[in-house]
Parts: sequence; structure tokens; C-alpha cells
Amino acid sequence: MRITLLGPQRRAAAARSAVADLVPEGPVAAVNAGWLEREADTRALDDVLGGRLVNLELHRRWLELREADAELETGEQWLAERLAELRTAYRLRLQHSIAAVRALPQRVRDEQVRAEAEEDALAALRALDAWHLARGAEVRAEQAERLRLQEREPVLRHREDVARLFHRCSGLVVTGGHVGVLLHLLSLFGVAGLITEQPAEGAPARPVITWSAGAMALAERVVLFHDHPPYGERPAEVHAAGIGAYAGIVPFPHARRRLRLDDRDHIALLARRLAPSTCLVLTDGSRLDLGDAGTLPPHAARLNTDGSVGSGVEAAAGAGAA
Repeated sequence: MRITLLGPQRRAAAARSAVADLVPEGPVAAVNAGWLEREADTRALDDVLGGRLVNLELHRRWLELREADAELETGEQWLAERLAELRTAYRLRLQHSIAAVRALPQRVRDEQVRAEAEEDALAALRALDAWHLARGAEVRAEQAERLRLQEREPVLRHREDVARLFHRCSGLVVTGGHVGVLLHLLSLFGVAGLITEQPAEGAPARPVITWSAGAMALAERVVLFHDHPPYGERPAEVHAAGIGAYAGIVPFPHARRRLRLDDRDHIALLARRLAPSTCLVLTDGSRLDLGDAGTLPPHAARLNTDGSVGSGVEAAAGAGAA
């Protein structure tokens, strides 16, 4: 598996170039379920893929299953309600945890006491994030068991059809949109397993090209963020475990529009909170081909724990100078 992460595709030039380079021939499977009801509107996407698009249609399949299977529909509603309650509890606790970390430098004068308290408060914040991840995974597993998803015949038929389409394609594109729905459907229809499966002996690795919400869903952790919401303040949320197609990276598409990058304390806290993962800044039009071990190229822009935004080369140079 070869992963290429792209920045948001306003003009699609980077996506068109990446597809031409990495999947020069053969059909290209596409997952654009994050577009929701616009999933079928693939004219522009097919143009980017050189007229070779094979739409896996995960959103259409999901709606059809829910309409035909009352028990599944009830189970999906139950899952959404439970996750919403869990997220409400998480958000309430998150506000207080972040406020505590931020207040310490302003209220505690003794350096040693402040440093110890900050580390402890940061550990508590990370533990809260881990709790949300773990409880969310438990709720999803409970739903899968209640609905017998691993043996439910209509679901299995769709999974087999998706796998058949996937395996006849030369590559896969995962677009953006609603990351929660995208992540759920990648799992429900087995695409997560198809992405991470090992190729047959002697077969080349299948390229996977993804951007925006797609890049978020394929990571180990999905982090939601928006420092400029229409109202109030919304701290970054560790939303759910991702597909895990690549490790040690948390992507931040649209970061220059959605994060207060000029607030060094704010960025430092976010980077420290998610460490040791690298907080990757995916800028418009950027392209990052991950190495064989899922490693980032040195020029990739990232959020650093000192609150700066720069490449790995710049961060290493700064550490050396210090």
C-alpha cells in the first residue's frame, strides 16, 4: 500500500497530477461517501481521474440498507444517539481540562510547581481524549455485535460487491466531506480492511490517494478542529479511531483557515497534547507521498511543540541551534 496525502482540492490540479503519476492506467476506485447526497455527482471527480472512475457508492448502499432493514435502521439510530451523548459528556469535560492547562502559566508563579502541574494537567487531558476514543470504540463494537454485522447477509452482499470492484481497480481515491459518515461507511462496508490488506506476493502495492476528510479518516486518530466557529469556542476534539492506514500522523487540512496559527501558546498546547504524533498541516494544493514505512517527507509542514509552524527540516535546525 502506498499512501499519498493531498491538501484540499479547490482546483483539483494536485489530485489530477497525482492520479496521472501513480495510477497511469486502469480503473480507479473512488470513495466519496463524505459528500452524502452529492455522492452520485461525480462528473468533476471522473474528469480528475481521467474518465476511469469506479464509484464504490458507499453512501447509496448505506441508505438502501437502512430503508430495507428496519432493525439495521434502528441500530444506526441507536449508534448515532449513543455517540452524541458520549460526545456531549466529552465536550463538557474537555472545556474544563483545557481551561486548567491554559490557566496555570497565568496563575502559578513558582516555576517548578507550575511545570509539574502543567505536565499533570496535560496528562489528564490526554487521558480524557483516550477515554473518548475507548468508549466510542466500545459503543461501535456493541452495535456491531447487536446487529450481527459480521454475518448479516445484506451487509455481506454489499461488502462482497465492494471488494470485487475494489480488486479490479488499479488504485483508490478517497475524497473529503463529512468525516464521521465517511469513517463509518469505510468500516461498515469493509473498505478499511481492503485498504490495509497486504498485496498478494509479487503484486505491486495499490496506490491510495486521499485528501481533506479522507486523509483524516485514514489516519490513526481523527481530530476535529475549528478555531473560528460561527459562535463560541470549540476546542479540538479527538473524535474517533481512524482506519490506521498510516501511523504517527494527525492531518489538519484547511489548517490555515481553521486554526489560529499565529497563537503560539494555542498551537504548542495542541501539538503537545497529540504528541508523539506529528500534527500535519495539509495546505491547499500540497502533495505528500508517504514512505514505505508511512514516513513523512522532511519538507512536510507541521505544528511544533514550541508553537511554531514549519517543516521537519526547520524544526531540526531550530533544535540544533538551541
